[in-house]
Amino acid sequence: MRLLKKIILFPLFLIIPLMGFLYAYVQLSARDFSDAEMAEIKAAIESPLKSMVGAEGYAENEGVRIWYDVHQPKDTIKGSVLLIMGLSADALIWPEYFYQPLIDSGFQVVRFDNRGVGNSDWNAFDSDNPYTLSDMSNDAIAVLDILGIEKAHIVGGSMGGMIGQTLCIEHPERAATLTSIMSTAWTEDPEMPKIDMDVFKHIGINTVKYGLSGDVEDGIKLRIAIRELLMGSEKYDLDIESIAQLTRTNMEKRSGYNQQSGLQQTKAIELSGSRIDQLKTLNTPTLVIHGKTDPLIPFEHGVKTAKLIPKAQTLWINGMGHSLPKMYSDTIVSKMFDLINPTKTYE
Repeated sequence: MRLLKKIILFPLFLIIPLMGFLYAYVQLSARDFSDAEMAEIKAAIESPLKSMVGAEGYAENEGVRIWYDVHQPKDTIKGSVLLIMGLSADALIWPEYFYQPLIDSGFQVVRFDNRGVGNSDWNAFDSDNPYTLSDMSNDAIAVLDILGIEKAHIVGGSMGGMIGQTLCIEHPERAATLTSIMSTAWTEDPEMPKIDMDVFKHIGINTVKYGLSGDVEDGIKLRIAIRELLMGSEKYDLDIESIAQLTRTNMEKRSGYNQQSGLQQTKAIELSGSRIDQLKTLNTPTLVIHGKTDPLIPFEHGVKTAKLIPKAQTLWINGMGHSLPKMYSDTIVSKMFDLINPTKTYE
């Protein structure tokens, strides 16, 4: 009996200290918040919640429901812009300061939640038959179909850029132009610097500390920590109020945050493989944008993507990391206007 007790208790002597070590590591490594920041976060939680969505609806692709919203200009629609967001990110993360100039210039702007995030279906992932970027680009096509949009200007950020590239390869007739932002032709390209897994590690650490409780305050802290990690070396002040509004909207008014989406969508990226050869034959007018200090997808990936796509225009931004901060938005949108040609009308 004593021997049996020792056998049962022995693993506990190993597990308990290990858990203590991991707890201490997370507490010390995660982002900490000052009293001033905490006061700002609490004030943002108490402020009125503003509407962040346009005219909402759902499209369907092979049984998967995809949420979208539409923002229309006041007068004649010159064309449609479809915004595709990146890994684990919902559509609402596209900032108003980015898409409002498009609306003001006569473009209809459509956003949608990728499968697995936001208000789109979370149950689309099957470990025995996982989805790919092709499935996700077909989600985008389903949104265009239900809205009756024959051609759209495709704008994708990070994984959204990969989805946009896939859409233009597989459905070239549906893309008027492509803007690929902070993205890559292949995450595992042996000729390119590797994706920085240290960023993912620190996102994971902050997720363990702030992302599991379901508490709104912790949710805001996590989003602030992630934004800072994606800034790269050039730091700037974050708008805590806008981050709080986005987080609260998702947690209080929408479906919240799917903690499994990152692993599921990473699997989709891995299974989809390289687009290098296909991009060499792409006829879609393209703009490739990348920050020179991107801490997640190295700048070299953007340079190679642009070289692969015939006649691709480029915009390289000093100081921009893996994000779309307001300070660079005017430059980005101005370059996008050069591509999408506001004088030409698309159905």
